[in-house]
Amino acid sequence: MNELQVLYEFLASHLPEAILTQALAYTAVTAALVGLLRRIPWIEERRQVAAPVVALLIGQVFGWATVGFNTDQPLLAVGAGLVIALSAIGGYSGTKNVVQSARRDAV
Repeated sequence: MNELQVLYEFLASHLPEAILTQALAYTAVTAALVGLLRRIPWIEERRQVAAPVVALLIGQVFGWATVGFNTDQPLLAVGAGLVIALSAIGGYSGTKNVVQSARRDAV
C-alpha cells in the first residue's frame, strides 16, 4: 500500500463518501488547470496578467462543469470556479518558482 492509498483510507474513514469524492474531483480539476496553464506558450510571455486571467476564465468553466451546468446553483458554480482558479494560480506560481530556483541553482 503506497502513501496515496494510506491517505485515501484515512480520509475515507473520517469523511462522508460524498465529501471525499467531491474533494478528489476538485483536486483533479485544479491539477488539470495547472497543467493546462503550463502548456499554453503565450502565458509565459505575459505571465503577470495572462495566467491569472486565463485561470479565472477556465476556472469558471470548470466550476460550472462541477455542478453539472445547473442554473439553479449559480453561487456554488461561481464559488467553485473561484476556488479552482485561485488554487491553480497558486499551483502555477509555485511550480514556476521552484523550476526557476532549480535552474538558478544548477548554473
